[in-house]
Amino acid sequence: MIKNDITLIILSGERKEPRRLHFSRKFLNAAIYTFFFLAAVGLVRLGFYAHEIVRLRPMSTENVELHSENDSLYIELGGLHYSKDSLLNEIETERVSHARRLAEVTDELERLENFVTDLKILAGYKLSKEDAKKLPSTSDSDSASSDLAIGGAEIETESYLEGLLETTRTELGHTIDNEAITISKALREKRNDLRDLRNFLEKKATLLEGRPIGWPTSGMVSSEFGPRGRGFHSGIDIANTIGTPIYATGDGVVTFKGYVGAMGKEVEINHGKEFTTVYGHLSRYAVEIGDRVERGDVIGYIGNTGRSTGSHLHYEVRVNGVPVNPRPYLEKEGK
Repeated sequence: MIKNDITLIILSGERKEPRRLHFSRKFLNAAIYTFFFLAAVGLVRLGFYAHEIVRLRPMSTENVELHSENDSLYIELGGLHYSKDSLLNEIETERVSHARRLAEVTDELERLENFVTDLKILAGYKLSKEDAKKLPSTSDSDSASSDLAIGGAEIETESYLEGLLETTRTELGHTIDNEAITISKALREKRNDLRDLRNFLEKKATLLEGRPIGWPTSGMVSSEFGPRGRGFHSGIDIANTIGTPIYATGDGVVTFKGYVGAMGKEVEINHGKEFTTVYGHLSRYAVEIGDRVERGDVIGYIGNTGRSTGSHLHYEVRVNGVPVNPRPYLEKEGK
């Protein structure tokens, strides 16, 4: 330590008095102590900083890695958003495509239902209450259409995105399955309707092929079917001149040709099933027994044979051998 005071002389030029700075021993000792103290403090802080640098260096490296990973996550997040949009577009495309296919099938099924209903009406088939309700009516109110709703929450993660896609596909699959079952059931019902309608039409066509329809000749009705005098008239009389053609009123086979008492010259045609027609008072024949005739073929000509008051045709329609009124089987106008 310094034991004596110190005087410092500062010379500034030839003409000026030198400056004297006097430092006491206590002041100098205090300054030295302060210097060493500050130096010690500086060394301690320097050592602390060096220690912190060594300690934090791995954390800095980790921080850099975290920044790099964060950048990668941002890039991946951008990819997820792109994937989200892509998958949502795919979902929407599937839904729209499915809705379009369903609409096409539904329209086709509706056209089929309308077609079957039209056939039933044309064929005289009795409609069910369900079919009758489906017929268009001027009192029907406009029905509201329903659109497919497409929406959902924002997708945050890849797993949620994949789950949404899988769920949507599953829901679409279930929807398609349910609608396929419904459509399949409807088609089965339509097939059954068509089969019943076909059987009905086949039966009706079979009956119509043999059923006598139309006028057997031209002329005026001179006597109707029913009671006449003391007896019963079993047919209808159509008056016209001798030689007027007589036509078969249905397809069939000639089972009789000959002279029968009061009927005179007569032709009988069996039309199959339960129908038979009889033509009497002919002047001459145009067919032989066993001939197959079609509706409209000439089978003979009007005459006045048998018990008759004038030239005319006696025409009978028999069902299961029993004469019935021919009127329901005649068209409104004669030939």
